Amino acid sequence: MAGSPVVLGDPKELALWVIKGRRPASMPVGRYPTAMIQFGSMTPADAAALFTYLRSNFGNSASAVDAATVEQALGEQP
Repeated sequence: MAGSPVVLGDPKELALWVIKGRRPASMPVGRYPTAMIQFGSMTPADAAALFTYLRSNFGNSASAVDAATVEQALGEQP
């Protein structure tokens, strides 16, 4: 998790990866070839709390994620 471009990048991409299993564009090609387990049962508030924790621990210092950002990401998906 430390320094991960997916964790530290666009929180909307992170939300779609974790909740919907959509591979982020920022993930290096060929890395992690398996699909992400989908955690679609997470509430936006729970997901935001998890993402904030990942983004501010393990040597990371990215900004917090709020539930509205997660909801917006899920609403924008194609």
